[in-house]
Amino acid sequence: MTNLLLVIHLLIHPFHVSVTEIKYKKDQEVIQISSRIFLDDLELALREYTGNDKLDITDESGWGFIEEHLGNYLLNQVRLWDEKGKPYELNYIGAEIEDDVMWCYIEIEKVKTLKQVKISNSILHEVWADQENLLHFRAFGRVKSARLFKGNETKVFEWSS
Repeated sequence: MTNLLLVIHLLIHPFHVSVTEIKYKKDQEVIQISSRIFLDDLELALREYTGNDKLDITDESGWGFIEEHLGNYLLNQVRLWDEKGKPYELNYIGAEIEDDVMWCYIEIEKVKTLKQVKISNSILHEVWADQENLLHFRAFGRVKSARLFKGNETKVFEWSS
């Protein structure tokens, strides 16, 4: 009975969430970012972003258009700054579809040290007022997490040597 109530609740009030995993690889001097975003939500965001209301994110014939705009969209929605407030240069790597989610990949190169990182993630905030973006940042054998939402899009993570 409890499962039935949960299903009814989810049908009445869908849950809007993305999950972003961030890894600092000191030996490679790189920060790797991967985000899992539900396809239907991302399609709505890209339709609004591009002004193309017929955009179909699963249409392979239009993948070049989607990939270009997806990269630009993500680089506008996800930003990171170092401990001095200098923005990191993010490089969009690509994306792939797995079942009902899109995996999106971003990388930051030449990160020699990591003491503090400020992160802003506003993915899908323009689509859903209740959108939550979960962050998990792995560095130095530890994981730090945050839940970001509209009105609270940023988080600062700190590490001591």
